[in-house]
Amino acid sequence: MLRHHFRTVATMASAGLVVLTTTAGCAVDQPGTDAAPYDPDEKVTITFAWWGGEERNQITKTAIEGFEEDHPNITVETQSSDFGSYWDMLATQVAGGDAPDLITMGGSYPSEYAGRGALLDLATVSDYLDTSKVPADTLKIGEIEGKQYTVPSGVNALATFLNPAVFEAAGVELPDTSTWTWDDFAEITQQLSEKSPKGTFGTVPFANSSMLDAWAHQHGEAIFAEDGTVGVSPETVSAWFQLWLDSQKNGATPEASIFVEDSTAVPEQSLFGTGRSGITFAWSNFKVDALGDAVVEANLPGEAEARGNRVGSTMEYAITSKTEHPEAAAMLLDYLVNDTRVVDEVGTDRGVPANEDVREHLRGSLSTVQQKEVDLIDEITASDAGARMPAPEGASSTGDIFTRLMQDVLFERTTPDDAAEQFISEVEGSLK
Repeated sequence: MLRHHFRTVATMASAGLVVLTTTAGCAVDQPGTDAAPYDPDEKVTITFAWWGGEERNQITKTAIEGFEEDHPNITVETQSSDFGSYWDMLATQVAGGDAPDLITMGGSYPSEYAGRGALLDLATVSDYLDTSKVPADTLKIGEIEGKQYTVPSGVNALATFLNPAVFEAAGVELPDTSTWTWDDFAEITQQLSEKSPKGTFGTVPFANSSMLDAWAHQHGEAIFAEDGTVGVSPETVSAWFQLWLDSQKNGATPEASIFVEDSTAVPEQSLFGTGRSGITFAWSNFKVDALGDAVVEANLPGEAEARGNRVGSTMEYAITSKTEHPEAAAMLLDYLVNDTRVVDEVGTDRGVPANEDVREHLRGSLSTVQQKEVDLIDEITASDAGARMPAPEGASSTGDIFTRLMQDVLFERTTPDDAAEQFISEVEGSLK
């Protein structure tokens, strides 16, 4: 959900400040030191927390029923809230020593929490958690400083979405997305705008730091290097800003004020969702029901020349270090990742299953839209691009910094070169 994602990036960044100020300096016991040996006959209660709306809440609770049937000695209590409130709630619970046993993570938060000793090293519960069906590159998403702290619930990737109806109305041919370049993208989006009615555009600027990271990888760089430092050059960042500023000036994208308004719209009311934009970028699970199955989902421009798009986690599961029941929490994590009954209930709500056997099981029940998503994930997984690695501690403000500077460039309050220098300076300053 593209526009919703823009909002949650900013929310995640502000929530990260809560994590930093609340947990910093708090002593956290070493993983498992409070836990007694596991007794399979002992009745225990564990808590599982996640973020999401009412639909996710209901399907998750239904899925958990199968686990409780298999393990009648384990009762699972659940906690859920909206995305923004979730991080405030979790920070407070961790600081107070009453965190849930199994939690949902995302973004740079695994690094933030692991760095403060709040997450369990999953090697300590490997007898109860099987990760053998998760590809090695995907599993590395949850590896921080050589230790496995999280397991992805599912994976996604960046994707390009094209509306054939907009192309047909403009008399512009759909591109060959298996070979297209960024130059092709720029030319096509300008043609769409020029040949469409006023108010319909080729595309809309994509103010998302994950997209910048894909662009950087296509240029042999990354926002964050393997050692956790900033690894992208000012020239590469500036070129990304310049691409979108040029697109705005030649009419391929709307003026900056319309872009900002569109970035807060729900998908169904966005320019793309209402048929007034021919191309958009989003996460691979993006959909607009009103557009039906006709929308084309494809990889990013430039991928035929250099791989930059990589799979990443939609969400990640982690066990908190102060849990009194690490084995029970690990068994629930194992169930969520490996049991087909879970995906029968939740589908791709938490991403395309990371477990390849579970993903294969899901194929028979996929909608046309979901099949396109799985096909793209399979394509990217089969490439040599690898997976998105955990962001370093302190990186949770990166998305917010990027979005603000992207807006400054498009409103011409700064130049692409100056914005690039400022981006690198601010991100470097945020890292611990």
